[in-house]
Amino acid sequence: MAKLTRWLASTVLISISSIAPTQAGLLDWLFPKSTYAQTQHPIVMVPGAFAFDNTLGLIDYWHGITEELRDEGAQVYVVNLSSLALHEVRGTELLSDVEEIIAITGAQKVNLMAHSQGASASRYVAKHRPDLIASISCSNCMNEGTHFAGNFSEFIQSNSLLNLLTVTLMDTLFNFIEAGSTYPSDGDFNSDYRGTQSSEALLVAASLEDYDRFNAEYPAGMPAVDCSQINNGIAGHTGGGQELVNGVRYFSWGGNATVTNLLDPLDITLIPIVGAFMPEGVIWDGLVPGCGQALGTLLRDDYPTNHYDAINQTAGITRLFVDVPSIFVTQANRLKNIGL
Repeated sequence: MAKLTRWLASTVLISISSIAPTQAGLLDWLFPKSTYAQTQHPIVMVPGAFAFDNTLGLIDYWHGITEELRDEGAQVYVVNLSSLALHEVRGTELLSDVEEIIAITGAQKVNLMAHSQGASASRYVAKHRPDLIASISCSNCMNEGTHFAGNFSEFIQSNSLLNLLTVTLMDTLFNFIEAGSTYPSDGDFNSDYRGTQSSEALLVAASLEDYDRFNAEYPAGMPAVDCSQINNGIAGHTGGGQELVNGVRYFSWGGNATVTNLLDPLDITLIPIVGAFMPEGVIWDGLVPGCGQALGTLLRDDYPTNHYDAINQTAGITRLFVDVPSIFVTQANRLKNIGL
């Protein structure tokens, strides 16, 4: 009886294993996977300042965005850059990651999708290795700096104790976040640990003056009219910048809201602090002036989102009925349709 039982069990297992591929094929035929966002080149997600990929397994920087891109057929990789650093430092890190992703995938190029200061890291790579980059698309780009950086830096430096406490707190916080930051991107790629964070370096990098320097050296895709000359308007109203430079296509979109949901902890804590150091009359998104968001083809500059909603933070708490992941999916489809 025992032999008969084992024989029957073996027969059932063999039968199931033999029909499983057929069933899988049938299910794929009945419910085909979406290819709506299936771009020719892999998509690499490039974070801005205060960057992480996934911290302590609790919060994704790109909350819900990478999942929806993958559900719609995109091949997506998430990189982790220094949270608090100069543009060239982050650009060098990104270039190393791009080279590794290309080696892993065998792809010829990648599409970069950036947020905030991730735009300057992407522009750095596009200048030094345009052969590796098919496109740069950025949400709420920081391309002109923010008044907050210089004004806040001047404020804390006026008191040595306040300066020490602020710098120590910020550096410690983001070194802790960095230590717990890891993202299982398709199971085969993780960015390296990103050194020691420096809030002083970030305040320099995010200043209007340092962006003047950076933009003079990395002008590709930038609007012809400088942000400071737009009279507090939004750069998209000037027509944006050149779309195609050295074989790299540039796209951007942004928002013009500040507080969008009082349930979002960033809206009730961070935005009021930033606002205290922003000049009156400047149109801004909770961190960055609206006129600094344009790069290449400006798709839209009036989403009802702030700087943090742009990456669906905190944990998807944005203005009601605003679907942030769909914005990225739509852009991936646009890249697909033009062969990128």
